[in-house]
Amino acid sequence: MRPELTMEPWLERLSTAIARHGPARDQDGAFPRQAFAELHARGLLSRPSAEDGTMRALLQLLAAVGRGDLSVGRIFEGHVNASFLIERYGTPAQARFFADIAAGGGIFGVWNTDDPAARLRIEDGVLVGRKLFASGVDGLSHAIVTIGETDGRRMIVIPLRDLPVDRSWWRPAGMRASGSHAVDLTGLHVDPGWMLGAAGDYLEQPWFSAGSIRFLAVQVGGMHAVFDTAVAHLRRTDRAAHPHQSHRLARMGVAVETGHLWLARSADAWARAAADPTDPWASDFLAGSANAARLAIETAAMAVLEDAERAIGAAGLIAPHPFERLMRDLRTYLRQPDPDGAAAAFGKAIAEGAWSPGVPDRKEVS
Repeated sequence: MRPELTMEPWLERLSTAIARHGPARDQDGAFPRQAFAELHARGLLSRPSAEDGTMRALLQLLAAVGRGDLSVGRIFEGHVNASFLIERYGTPAQARFFADIAAGGGIFGVWNTDDPAARLRIEDGVLVGRKLFASGVDGLSHAIVTIGETDGRRMIVIPLRDLPVDRSWWRPAGMRASGSHAVDLTGLHVDPGWMLGAAGDYLEQPWFSAGSIRFLAVQVGGMHAVFDTAVAHLRRTDRAAHPHQSHRLARMGVAVETGHLWLARSADAWARAAADPTDPWASDFLAGSANAARLAIETAAMAVLEDAERAIGAAGLIAPHPFERLMRDLRTYLRQPDPDGAAAAFGKAIAEGAWSPGVPDRKEVS
């Protein structure tokens, strides 16, 4: 018998363990505690690193989590981002403090989106305002929130205890368990030890723009799950060998692999920039690669959704068929901010010679 071709076995097991709880959390919208218990049991909450040499492995992990459940992937990506920001901009004492919390199962988030009617600010040492898209609020221990200052956005790490949460705002088509509610931080006294880094650090380039490769990895995992579901359905209904279905499987396979290849390409660009942060070429190439990956992965994911829907047919649009939920989740998660701006920035990088296809290192473009 031919063996099944799979990714690393432990990542396969992780995806399967997380996926087990997805349907129930889609129904009730509750924080996915069982999935995060799986991550904690495997030691994956403790200081997930994005330092030079580890980005490929990190993106593979994020893809595996997204393949299990995109809502879990969204929250876990926020935890990874927060851990990266604390490691990069925090004091040694802050890094140790939050590493201990993560080791004990604490989960972090990053909330940047202000309520336009109540932008977050500090008045006399007290926070005033609300954050929208506060993903994971019902299960996080801490969140990094940003405030706008004259010299740049400032990061504050706040503990999440007894905050007013408006759950009526979050009524999405998909990603229900990510719990991206509205949170009112008004009245919270800011401890000086909560301040993280300096004003402007949050938007430091290329790391701010290039950080998109983390959510792209989760999206690739979601695309992979749609592909898995389509393949399983066609096998179960004995239609996989039909020539039209074979073409759809071929296109979906190419699209999913394209997503994984763009992750590897972007990870290499990250490692190059991290190895020499003073090299402007490496920074520009990383930013260009991240924007290119955004365009390529969104295009590939939409193509997979279209082919999977045609392959499965109307049955896939009726719950509890797994495609119905996966389709809603992936379409929702693909709507990341400013895709047109990312595409325009990528085109500008090409026009200015900062990015070119097939470039392994600086020598090839000099």
